[in-house]
Amino acid sequence: MGVIAPHAQGPAMLLRADMDALPILEATGLPFSSEISGRMHACGHDMHTAMLLGAAYYLKHHEAQLSHPVILMFQPGEEGPGGALPMIEAGILDNPPVSRAVMVHVDSDLAAGVVGLFSGPAMASPNDFSITVKGRGGHGAHPDKTVDAIIAATAIVQACQTLVSREEDPTEPLVVTFGTICGGYRENVIADTVEMTGTIRILSPNNLDGTLERFDNLVHQIAQAYRAEAVISMHRGYPPLVADPAFTGLVQQVLTQELGEAAVVLLPRPSMGAEDFAYVAQRVPATNVHVGVVGPDFVTGIHSAAFNPDERALRTGAQAFAAIAMHL
Repeated sequence: MGVIAPHAQGPAMLLRADMDALPILEATGLPFSSEISGRMHACGHDMHTAMLLGAAYYLKHHEAQLSHPVILMFQPGEEGPGGALPMIEAGILDNPPVSRAVMVHVDSDLAAGVVGLFSGPAMASPNDFSITVKGRGGHGAHPDKTVDAIIAATAIVQACQTLVSREEDPTEPLVVTFGTICGGYRENVIADTVEMTGTIRILSPNNLDGTLERFDNLVHQIAQAYRAEAVISMHRGYPPLVADPAFTGLVQQVLTQELGEAAVVLLPRPSMGAEDFAYVAQRVPATNVHVGVVGPDFVTGIHSAAFNPDERALRTGAQAFAAIAMHL
């Protein structure tokens, strides 16, 4: 954390950059590839930190022109377990009091030099689960003497998709993904246990509790219908990130003046990815500036071993941070 213009009066503007990497073995072949095997800045967090450092350098040299304090939030742990909430609990929003907040994130769907904004519910709440389906095993030739955990598990997987197709407002984005399923011993043995994991992504804050409760009920009811038992462990993740419409509109005006009208776009849809900056946005008006990183050497998007963002985006992100701090 840092503070610029500590003697300026009024509520502060917070600028946030995250710093952590991902457990990915880098395959870019670049001379500045990660020196730590199995760790890579595949989501651009190193760029976010560099952008905020660049903005901080500019703002410090123009500190006398600031009409309010600027808080620099260098945050660890966004990829897990989440660093925003501990920093809030430690008082980063309190002294000086923060009234508005901005984060940046690289966007591998936008060209370098372009920034994007989205107003309203912008990123989803990620809620990861594990399910153990317990049956009664036996010989594959005598299924009538067993409770087949695999049959119950497959019924659960299919039934939970109706949460999306039949129980959720079709205009409200919702994703139910089963990522792993493991059970059984061999071809002629009926499984007594199946382990499954997955994630539920919810965009609307109002739908979060009801959807997770319905998922829990449905899993137990389907298991019971097949004479099995289901044990669920749910890890509730970050809340949905909601970009304040009025503040986002002001940021759009400033960035259009700073970068040019062609360099600022309104994104057509939200993301089902997650972001713990949502905890900040629950407390003060906030928004997320998407910074394009697609250039001539671009290979693939974020969270990929071959992610190679265009470094010209560093200037764009730093310029966006600085302009927002100076003019809002």
